[in-house]
Amino acid sequence: MRIETERLLLRPFKESDAEDVFEYLNEPAVNCFNSMKLNSIEEAKEEVIKRSSEMEYYFAIVLKDSGKVIGEIDAYPEPADEHGADSEMDTFSPCWMLNKDYHGKGYAYEAAYAFFDYLFKEFISFVKNSDGTPRYENTYQYAILKKEWK
Repeated sequence: MRIETERLLLRPFKESDAEDVFEYLNEPAVNCFNSMKLNSIEEAKEEVIKRSSEMEYYFAIVLKDSGKVIGEIDAYPEPADEHGADSEMDTFSPCWMLNKDYHGKGYAYEAAYAFFDYLFKEFISFVKNSDGTPRYENTYQYAILKKEWK
């Protein structure tokens, strides 16, 4: 699966992406979750192999002009729950991050817009009312870093 925008290509990861992935996951400003921080190119190679197996919901964000991987965007299917979501994968939690050198250029918006378009066209995010009709369910989640708390 590949998704194209004016400047970007969203595509599955390849082993050759390891150096670019290391570049943005080695930066604390980008990886707000410490568990995502990579400390070596070897760790990046392992991560790229993991990411390359998730081809339906996990994409490298690539500059069309140069082929450079500048980030990633993904969505994890949410499990069925007591609010009416059934066993179909119809609710997703999206996430994206970019190399800090590419912030402020509209790439995140461009990638997210195309990715959401893909998710809504291919995997509709509805829960069902008691009569079986679809109903949107909006959820907001907030996070705060320790340094922001102080």
